[in-house]
Amino acid sequence: MIATIRRILFFLENIPSYLKDIENKQKDLLKIKYYSKKYNAKIDKSVLFHFAKDQNAIELSENVKIGPYSVFYCISQNPEHPAKIKIGENTYIGDLNNIRAGGGEINIGKNCLISQQVAIVASNHSISKTAPICFQPWDTKKVGVNIEDDVWIGAGSKIMPGVTIGKGAIIGAGSVVTKDVESYSITVGNPAKHIKYRE
Repeated sequence: MIATIRRILFFLENIPSYLKDIENKQKDLLKIKYYSKKYNAKIDKSVLFHFAKDQNAIELSENVKIGPYSVFYCISQNPEHPAKIKIGENTYIGDLNNIRAGGGEINIGKNCLISQQVAIVASNHSISKTAPICFQPWDTKKVGVNIEDDVWIGAGSKIMPGVTIGKGAIIGAGSVVTKDVESYSITVGNPAKHIKYRE
């Protein structure tokens, strides 16, 4: 009896939190519906879109497919480097991906394959020792990521700020890309290194 009363009290105390969760989920579903309809995209209902007010900060092209539990973060904090995410037509983005344009722009071309658990980051935190890192603005030395058409990024890869991946390139699974990648090259490892070209 006491255990039941405790459960009821716990539920009553947490009603505002549950209601907020429901409200947030409804907002997320509305965002998915908006992008799916506007761009004729196929977006799993678990995908999260985080943006301040500008829905156009995220642009999808025709026939984009986005798998479950991927997160798109697009909130501007630096007017010189506005946050924006653009994804080209027929591009597939798999499950559990984390695409973060917090301090710069991420452009993904058409006909790309982004496997699961890939992170694409448009900017890093500044790291001056004069203040805690969590209070520092985005670093502006290396900003944005540009992924050209027909690129395949293997599972678990990390694409770091300031990088351009050339047309037709392949990034091997688990790679950490910190430098530009040539077109039609195959690049693997941590840090990622060129091993050969596509034939």
